[in-house]
Amino acid sequence: MEYPECDMYLDGDYVVEHLQHEQTVTCSEDFLTPEVASFVEVETQLMDDQDATNWVSPGLEPPSGSSSTEDEVDGYIENPSQGTNSSFEEFRSLKFQVRFRNLFTTAPNALRCPLPCFNWADSNEVWTNMLKKELTFQKDCGLFENHPELQPRMRSILLDWLSEVCEVYRLHKETFALAIDFIDRYLSVTKNIPKTQLQLIGISALFVAAKLEEIYPPKLTEFAYVTDSACSESEIIRQEMILVKALKWNLSPMTANAWLGVYLQVANIDHIQDQELGFVFPQYSTHAFIQISRLCDLSLMDVGSLNFRYSVIAASALYHHTNEELVMEVTGYNWADLYPCIKWMAPFARAILDVGQSPIKFFQNINAEDCHNIQTHNVDMALVDRAAVHQAAYKEKEKESPTSLDLSAQLVGLLTPPANKTRPTEEFTDEEPVSS
Repeated sequence: MEYPECDMYLDGDYVVEHLQHEQTVTCSEDFLTPEVASFVEVETQLMDDQDATNWVSPGLEPPSGSSSTEDEVDGYIENPSQGTNSSFEEFRSLKFQVRFRNLFTTAPNALRCPLPCFNWADSNEVWTNMLKKELTFQKDCGLFENHPELQPRMRSILLDWLSEVCEVYRLHKETFALAIDFIDRYLSVTKNIPKTQLQLIGISALFVAAKLEEIYPPKLTEFAYVTDSACSESEIIRQEMILVKALKWNLSPMTANAWLGVYLQVANIDHIQDQELGFVFPQYSTHAFIQISRLCDLSLMDVGSLNFRYSVIAASALYHHTNEELVMEVTGYNWADLYPCIKWMAPFARAILDVGQSPIKFFQNINAEDCHNIQTHNVDMALVDRAAVHQAAYKEKEKESPTSLDLSAQLVGLLTPPANKTRPTEEFTDEEPVSS
């Protein structure tokens, strides 16, 4: 199948509207088929009720009995830049009869399998198992209601710090993604966690994730060291056992990072020469992977990400860099499935558009072919705060025109470059952008 050109280069001065929707999308009771009804309980959070700007900013504190500082987690910026782009106002809007809820119109286990035929496994069975994992590894989107001392911003600060730790110790993106999942699922099944324990939970989750994913994980002493004596080795060991027991030893979820890798492989299936092992090894542009995973990371730092499955988050991030046609083809989802997340993710895509692309970092003693898989600190609290500014602006626009939503970000892949017939036909390229 020939996909439209979708290289990753962009110019901060423009965003191209390449998707022309001339239809009215509705969300009614007709969507509530028997297959979907079982998913209503976990997917009924109204996206428009999410207020990501209602944050408080207390710093994380070390466990009781340890030395305390005002902020154990670095990265919080008091006065983030609040720049906007007036050209963004020029996009067209589309009326909606009913606002969308975070409700799948397609049951996850009924999604079309986009995987090619394998000679080493049944592709339909592989796809089914991937979808089943998403139903097994559930998170509670209202987990903070069970922890009065915790605030959403504390989680963001914690993940910002863990991302920095990952870069220091050259840990992989999948390790970071696993740690995020462990933290969220642990907080989903526990109650009344004090804020003094949050950093301990975070470093313990990263400790477990590193042992699962890394060939040579950092030593326990190094994990204790990066907390600046806030967490001792014995505390980390104890919290590790508490964590894995609470998760019932279910430690192998399909993360957003894993889903993104699958989607990019499928998107480049026509370019895979080795039909036997070609799908096993990465065949996509590392530059594309870095940019899309950055949007995933930034989105996951916001508590609103708890409303969505990882497959939907990865698909929505891919959409903001490409287009609807490609995303529908490689993910198996339809537009109604992805729209709520695409809409919610728009401010984060806009924030990244404001600051520009993130280059691939190369590390000593790390194979150049693997550098794109190393987690880097390319999203931080400054970027989170910038996204919050855009979120507030979008909400204000919706209040002014409640029946006519500004879909400038919802219907248009924000980070997609303009069509250029002179560019190569490959979907993703590592070539440098050509200045016009």
